[in-house]
Amino acid sequence: MKNRLLALAFGAALCGGAAQAAVTEDSFLVRNTGDLVDLCTAPASDRLYTAASNFCHGFAVGVYRVLQEQDMARKSRHMFCVADPAPSRNEGIGNFVRWAQADASRLSQSAADGIAAYLSQAHPCPRGR
Repeated sequence: MKNRLLALAFGAALCGGAAQAAVTEDSFLVRNTGDLVDLCTAPASDRLYTAASNFCHGFAVGVYRVLQEQDMARKSRHMFCVADPAPSRNEGIGNFVRWAQADASRLSQSAADGIAAYLSQAHPCPRGR
């Protein structure tokens, strides 16, 4: 139990959750990438932590799958090419959060556009693909 709490605390600090403001019900409207980052970095002590974490994962996976399907329908010039094996869901979301937090202008994009921009920058395709 102690190790699990340490891992949660470390994970929250790694994703920026240590200085994170409390999640509000408005955060679930996901008006922009900043709202999604707030949900994804909610500290375990937040009263909405479970809902925020589940929403973050569900939203991110849903947008990823739609973008993946759209990208596969293209004959050329794919938007992103994730390596095989792909990062775990937790790694991918953590990387997205760090990417979004690295440039405050990214936080005002729509959440889906933010995910698309992250994927295209973090997982570019080789030329000709």
